[in-house]
Amino acid sequence: MTNPAQEILIIGLGLIGSSLAKAAKNKGLVVHGYDLDQTSLTQALDNKIIDKAIESIDEINNKELIGKIDLIIVAVSPRATQSVISSLKNLWNTDISITETSSVKNHLNFDSPNNLVLSHPIAGSDKSGISGLDEDLFTNKKTIICNPYDVNEIHINRVKNFWQHALSMRVSEMTVKEHDLLFAMTSHLPHLISYALIDSIRLSSTEPGDNAGGGLKEFIRLSGSNPEMWKDIFELNEKNIIRSLASFQLSINNLLELITKIKEIPSTFSHSEMLKNELEEIKKYKEDTF
Repeated sequence: MTNPAQEILIIGLGLIGSSLAKAAKNKGLVVHGYDLDQTSLTQALDNKIIDKAIESIDEINNKELIGKIDLIIVAVSPRATQSVISSLKNLWNTDISITETSSVKNHLNFDSPNNLVLSHPIAGSDKSGISGLDEDLFTNKKTIICNPYDVNEIHINRVKNFWQHALSMRVSEMTVKEHDLLFAMTSHLPHLISYALIDSIRLSSTEPGDNAGGGLKEFIRLSGSNPEMWKDIFELNEKNIIRSLASFQLSINNLLELITKIKEIPSTFSHSEMLKNELEEIKKYKEDTF
């Protein structure tokens, strides 16, 4: 039997952290908040995004929190996640459950805390900071749970319960290796391609003005995401992104060879027919998969 979290602490009050805080408060949880940026912390308190402000990591690391806080959510940049969780070592292996929100996991290496569950809520926006707060950001979305530290079931269940009931999310589990490879292909690569596409337009003589079609607008939205965060993600998940990019390159080359008619094909088909068949196969995969 798991005691669900009633009182939580969110470290990092940017887009994800502030949206988590507001959604949790709406479900009746008591929310403490901490952010290095005093302006964001004050804004969160003044606008009733959080109930109580924590002034320092030292205050968080004080064992007086044990028995008061049920769950700590670290919602900072992927690179900062390692150092923040490391700074909470006094709270490892205690009754407080700890989780985080990074979209990359392979760099998170700790000495087996039995209360740390890795989480990735699959929700985001091209906005950033507390000004981008969206209390419905997580509703009906999915969270991935990873458990590389053989965590106590009490903490696993408390974290799952938080995502499912306080945030109205679906939850599934996978390994860190599976997670980072999957999201290299389904999230990190699309963002990388969006930056590259907008850059290719910038470097060309094309001036799209207000003539951008719907397809380009989605790439424009993705390329408007936080560059600092995405720099971290690209670097931290480098090997998986390179692997995904190589697969993408093969597909691009295949289509290019069909368009330019340099691909060797059976004499019974034309390049135009082969291109159409390839696009139809891709469309069918999309319809069957997504």
